[in-house]
Amino acid sequence: MAKKATAPTPLSSYELLAQRIKKQILTPRAQLERQAVIARAPDELEADWNQLLEQLSEEESVTTTPQEDGSIRLTWTKPEAE
Repeated sequence: MAKKATAPTPLSSYELLAQRIKKQILTPRAQLERQAVIARAPDELEADWNQLLEQLSEEESVTTTPQEDGSIRLTWTKPEAE
């Protein structure tokens, strides 16, 4: 007997935010310049945004710089070759 297909679990609001920011960071231009400017969208929760910024600030290779307009400039160093 075939198994019933189950609907995929919807992503949390935090996971959707992280996915959006990841797409921004992975653009060719951001990768080339090793920087991206990110901003919270009006429909995103402030708690999710703060959690994301906290996690980013814990990364040794990432620098977060608040901008005057409320956005955040992320810069990162190139990973060392092993």
